[in-house]
Amino acid sequence: MSERPRPDSAATRELEHELTRIAWRVERWIDPGPAAVVAGAAVAAVTASLLMPWSGSTAGWQILTGHVVLGPLPRLFTVVALTGLVVSVLALLTRFWPLAWTAATCSAIGAVTGLWAVWAQQTSTPGAEIGPGLVVTVLAVCVLFATWARIVVTADTHVPGAPPS
Repeated sequence: MSERPRPDSAATRELEHELTRIAWRVERWIDPGPAAVVAGAAVAAVTASLLMPWSGSTAGWQILTGHVVLGPLPRLFTVVALTGLVVSVLALLTRFWPLAWTAATCSAIGAVTGLWAVWAQQTSTPGAEIGPGLVVTVLAVCVLFATWARIVVTADTHVPGAPPS
């Protein structure tokens, strides 16, 4: 019987290095589990609410595109809500940890901006209406924030450093 050749230390180090790089790449992915359904429902609610009236008969998409001007805060909120929506969809599709972090950040900014937009609508003009679309959008963005914050905080990843070289 012949003996098996023992791997040399260079080959062993190279194999360990490759396994470390693979582990680092795997750690960058998240598994939102059932929270993905909640995030998906909130994304659908934000999408639907952009078609609903935000003030009087003005829909959210009209504010977003600039067809109707209600002031800077509702416009800012539509832009932030749309950004949060797009990043949330990308994070759900790719399950990439940095995108989940970005979705949490965008939805946090969106929640604050949305509450600010509601306040601005109530205080800017006496008798100004707040439509159901604005309320649904603010609530859905708040749900997105809570969902992404929980996903990001509970994710078991160690991404801060660069991959081993």
